[in-house]
Amino acid sequence: MIRYLLKRLFWMVPLLVGISLISFLIMHLAPGDITNSEASFNPKASEESRQKLRELYNLDKPVIVQYGLWLKRMVKLDFGTSFASHQKPVFWETKDAEGNVIKGMIQEALPITLLINVLSLGLIIFAAVPLGVVSAITQNRPPDRAITLFVFIGFAIPGFWLALMLMYWTGVVHDWLPISGIHSLNHDKMSAWGQLWDTLTHLALPVFISGLSGLAGISLFIRNGMLDVLHQDYITTARAKGLAENTVVYRHALRNAMLPLITILGLAIPGLIGGSVIAESIFAIPGMGKLFYDAVLMRDFPVIMGILTIGSALTLLGNLIADLAYAWADPRVRRGVM
Repeated sequence: MIRYLLKRLFWMVPLLVGISLISFLIMHLAPGDITNSEASFNPKASEESRQKLRELYNLDKPVIVQYGLWLKRMVKLDFGTSFASHQKPVFWETKDAEGNVIKGMIQEALPITLLINVLSLGLIIFAAVPLGVVSAITQNRPPDRAITLFVFIGFAIPGFWLALMLMYWTGVVHDWLPISGIHSLNHDKMSAWGQLWDTLTHLALPVFISGLSGLAGISLFIRNGMLDVLHQDYITTARAKGLAENTVVYRHALRNAMLPLITILGLAIPGLIGGSVIAESIFAIPGMGKLFYDAVLMRDFPVIMGILTIGSALTLLGNLIADLAYAWADPRVRRGVM
């Protein structure tokens, strides 16, 4: 098992380099660069000033040279500084010439996105599994039909449209929930419980929107897995032995139906960093999703590459965690790995 783990970790390095190279090349195939964005705000900008900007950002060099310079910094976890006018570091905080600490853009956005997506992932797991089990054991009966209808609505309804409707209904019409940001303007003046409640009310809609599609998909996945397992011979044998139905369903059937879910949850890890572009953009939340969206619009290459690299590393790590968890949960896989 340890040998398998070390082998997988070793191959993650060239895979990550290859992914970053492909991402870097594809990104440079897109028309325009940061000089076009900056010049568009200044109609008096000349071609000479644009060329100076390209030289300042090393955009005048060949693409492979630019990638080499970026890779050299990336090895030291230095993703450079943003092309935006504020010139903030992309990944982690640094100190300016006067000794003032300047926080990194990803450093500021990451905790917000992690909080939202961990909460939405918790909502998905704790709601989808019971819904899938109930739907499976009540197949073709009213509870199953109601849950199936909910699942298809969750798949079909556009997330941005639902977010706007909920913002209007809960925030404008009834004034139940805030519709933007993660804190109120007077957040710092509130008590500890007031700050907690303020944060929770701001996160309610983004977490629900982020988790709805995943909730629908995972519940359907659990339902189909449970239906497949409930028709296996060992389930029939367990019932013939006189075991209680709850024991058959939750101890024998659900445990085996949950095995493929481990892979899906492992692949969900990159989503904890990537965030939801739709939810964060609509609700004006300064997380990773909105940061990535703004960086793409501005052609801010260092920020784009920083987020893509972190997402790629987490995708590979998620695959590894999923494989290890699968081997831990299923002795047959564990024997095969060893």
